[in-house]
Amino acid sequence: MPENNLTDNQLTYDMVDDALIKADAITEAAEAQGTLCGMVCVTGRGDLNKWLSHVFGEEKDSSNLYVPESHDVLTQLFESTVKALVEETYDLTLLIHDDDTPLDVRIEDISNWCQGFLYGLSASGLNDVKSLPEEASEILQDMLDISKAGYDPEADDDENEQAFMEIVEYLRIGAYVIYNTFNSMENTSNTLH
Repeated sequence: MPENNLTDNQLTYDMVDDALIKADAITEAAEAQGTLCGMVCVTGRGDLNKWLSHVFGEEKDSSNLYVPESHDVLTQLFESTVKALVEETYDLTLLIHDDDTPLDVRIEDISNWCQGFLYGLSASGLNDVKSLPEEASEILQDMLDISKAGYDPEADDDENEQAFMEIVEYLRIGAYVIYNTFNSMENTSNTLH
């Protein structure tokens, strides 16, 4: 296998973040993946160039911005994330630092991921959260709250770690709920027309 050929399991936060930095992106890894997830939830599919235009900024030509190794990493992230959502394999992994990283950094990662997710929804045309079913609206409100989260150094480390793991799982499943909400609404509206 060539050295540059990546598999889904090899992508790490640091690899993606390094690729984004080399390519002069305007976002970091967790937010970039969150944006992608939000966009896929609304559109029901992925559009690599549209996602990259948000990662690099609307005014830049993303096709000329990154070196080949960055392109490979970002394409791999795009493909594995879209596949996990669209094929509903339920194996979406939030792109955050690994468990050896201090908790405050990982909390910042999920905050950034939520900000990206909400941005991706908006960038793909979601303007009225109130029109969504109650469960989806609650998840989006929770994501908004999590996007403002901070680390409480006074709390017990084990409790913080357990709460963090529960939030990550909630966000992971929440992405599928949002995806299914949009796709069932689209399927219903297609049936009615």
